[in-house]
Amino acid sequence: MPTIRFKKLNLQNHNFQELSNTYYYWNEKKAQAGGVAPSWSDVNLLDLPSELLPKLCVVDVSGDRPDFTYRYWGTALTGMHHYDLSGKSVLKLTPSDYAECIWEQYNEVYTTAEQHTYLTEIPLESGFFSFYVATRMPLSSDGETIDKILVAEEYGQTRDELKTLFNELP
Repeated sequence: MPTIRFKKLNLQNHNFQELSNTYYYWNEKKAQAGGVAPSWSDVNLLDLPSELLPKLCVVDVSGDRPDFTYRYWGTALTGMHHYDLSGKSVLKLTPSDYAECIWEQYNEVYTTAEQHTYLTEIPLESGFFSFYVATRMPLSSDGETIDKILVAEEYGQTRDELKTLFNELP
């Protein structure tokens, strides 16, 4: 089976309205907090559009080789992955190369303390590919150390929309 791949993209250069709205909300909270990132207590998920909540997740960061454990796992993620990872490590995602791919994305957000957006390509057993965009935003209880990450996901209007974008990105 082909390898799972991802590419970074600049959210401001693309029309993913729900992701942009989440990013603007996070950025506003970051500015109000004054640190590297807002804290989890600064974020109220109910401030975000209700149709976005199922496409959100929040992970806790812990350990020396950081582990990322799902604190909140939206119902749309269960529909996409066919399982619920609430309270479980990102390393429990299957297959294992997908878990490693997502761990790399979380780790980049953790180590840079910056928001990043990724377009991920997942090969399916049928020979087709699934694509989704995720913007990952750091959270910090003390204004310095990243201890959580807020994620919003977008699956595109059509399968071809994200496939075309993936193929156009460097």
